[in-house]
Amino acid sequence: MKIFFIPGGSGIQMTTDIPWDPSRKEFNPVSMCITHQGGMQFSAKTSTGFTIPIDAHAHLGGGGMIPNPIDYLFTSLGGCIGVKILLDLKDKGFVPEMLIIETHATRIQDLPATFDTVHHIITLKGSFDEETIARTLDRTMTLLCPVAVIFGKTSKMTWEFRLL
Repeated sequence: MKIFFIPGGSGIQMTTDIPWDPSRKEFNPVSMCITHQGGMQFSAKTSTGFTIPIDAHAHLGGGGMIPNPIDYLFTSLGGCIGVKILLDLKDKGFVPEMLIIETHATRIQDLPATFDTVHHIITLKGSFDEETIARTLDRTMTLLCPVAVIFGKTSKMTWEFRLL
């Protein structure tokens, strides 16, 4: 089954009240230190203690052996969406057997080359109804996932879901 949603057009009533335990809310500041490692490579040291390698796109002089900033940007988007979907479904008593998030984006063909459209295809397998998933995705994309909210403010972001 395939259902297509455009933000604001689903007709589902949504509340901004999130009944999560305060420990699940992410209001802490974010800090990171980026250090040039030579060539077109950098390393990012996060406030949580992780070191993340970064390289430029190969066509910009990078080696093409580790992710570039755009790879990380969309990894963050998909990861945030996935985490928030799981948390919201868990609060409703559901645990998907499978969750896959595909993202396709187009860029504005001028500078700044930000993203024109961002479209997500979310595939789920589990025992839940379409309305539950629609409500969860609306909340995730417009309220729960800060990365998705940012993309939604800077591009035309749409999503659809498929239940297996």
